[in-house]
Amino acid sequence: MAEADFDVVVIGSGLGGLTAAALMAKAGRRVCLIERNPSLGGAASCFKHGTLTIEASLHQTADPRDPNETKHAILEHLGVLEELDLVPIAPFSSVHGGPVGERFDLPVGFGPARDALGARFPASRDGFDGLLGAMQTLYEGVGHLTRARTDHPLGNLVRAGAELRGLLGDWRVSADQMLQRFLGDDEAAKYAVAANIGYYADDPRRLAWPFFAIAHGGFFAAGGVYVKGGSRVLSMKLAKVVRQAGGSVLLGREAVGIDLDAEGRPAGVRHVGGRPEPAEERLGARQILANCAPNVLAGMLPEPARGACERAYGGQPLSTSLFSAHFGLATPPAQLGLDRYLTVRLPEWTTSLRDSAASARLMADDPGGRLPQVGIANYGAIDSGLSEDGPTLVSVVGLDRFDNWAGLSVDEEKDRRARWLDALQGALDKDYPGFGAAVSERVFLNARSMHNYLNTPQGAVYGFAPLPPTRGIWAGIPRSPRTPVPGIFLASAFGGFGGFSGAMRAGADAAEAAMGA
Repeated sequence: MAEADFDVVVIGSGLGGLTAAALMAKAGRRVCLIERNPSLGGAASCFKHGTLTIEASLHQTADPRDPNETKHAILEHLGVLEELDLVPIAPFSSVHGGPVGERFDLPVGFGPARDALGARFPASRDGFDGLLGAMQTLYEGVGHLTRARTDHPLGNLVRAGAELRGLLGDWRVSADQMLQRFLGDDEAAKYAVAANIGYYADDPRRLAWPFFAIAHGGFFAAGGVYVKGGSRVLSMKLAKVVRQAGGSVLLGREAVGIDLDAEGRPAGVRHVGGRPEPAEERLGARQILANCAPNVLAGMLPEPARGACERAYGGQPLSTSLFSAHFGLATPPAQLGLDRYLTVRLPEWTTSLRDSAASARLMADDPGGRLPQVGIANYGAIDSGLSEDGPTLVSVVGLDRFDNWAGLSVDEEKDRRARWLDALQGALDKDYPGFGAAVSERVFLNARSMHNYLNTPQGAVYGFAPLPPTRGIWAGIPRSPRTPVPGIFLASAFGGFGGFSGAMRAGADAAEAAMGA
């Protein structure tokens, strides 16, 4: 069995793993990152379907050039920030249908957003002031707290302390409760300010207010951006940092076992890959950063470490999953009336923001009288850099559940996917006449697709569900990169929170914990 020796082995090349590997390699650790797929990035990647180039997941992310945004310090430290071509997105989002009715554009910036929301929904003007004020204060407080580590520590700590006082009373509150506190029963107002609820969870009642406020506040404060060329560009930049610092990146190699020493600490990672006969090799490792789901990590461990890992994570609720219908258009979308980058389409049956939970269950059956609420990402509205010669990508994304597809044979699942693809295309053709005739390529992915490609349980795209904390603020954030096995850390959304910013923050926290161990 071939063997190489490293300080750190990172299992998986999602953004959390790439971030952790880059930070540790830059700090002088001997790092090897292994990835079971032939390409980098996990969800942060692109793929081809016929002539269509498809962005796997990134619609927009909060602009990391804002010093308060969580990715800023990470990318700046790694020297990657200035290398990214970040395409600004405006408005933040556009929503129509359901309680909202005619299209409403939500602008970037707390001030412009307050003005636009108050003008469209005057009965809730004061509520918007209170809600966005609380969100802004929390976002900036966390930003100052993060910057206190390296930049003017005392001043930032003082400001953070003042700004975060509101968390004492709202630490265990849900996003739903905060929206109800400020906006009451004005469901149109709630949708206008939080139409992209699926970025975070499938139900505002199961979404922690602090997480929602920080993540959503980042879009208001910094604005959304798209990484020109796709999220694969960010993944490749992070991998480049690893290689330039002397680390190794191995693709097409699947970790199958973790060896522990007599003290129960990491000794090595066994992995396989290659054709026609997969050859097992071993990487010596003093620490392991797992950019994989905890159940996958547990399956690689010997007893009793395996049992300890299963007990620690087995009962934690998982996040939602997603479906995505990708269309390649031969006609510029703007000519069809689709001129916004991000549009949230609410079906007529929706009456409350809480209906997002019901929307996630619709694909348990064939299309009927109800279509789900969806986000439409029109890459033709920006200089995406995805494809110069191929069709224009329009992606339709919504909430899904793994068990929606349970019990179906391969052919049955294929047929249901096709019917949903037809239904979504038909709905878009009604909204934007000529859409259907312009489609030259299309493909439908569901929660099972997410499960298979990302190797995440039940297709959970955001790690564990971002539930409101059950304990007081004194107990700290209910996430940790530390595992029950000394020397092994979670460098993924399962060790922090979901989304691009959340995954990178989790990777950075894992690297910090490992380097401090």
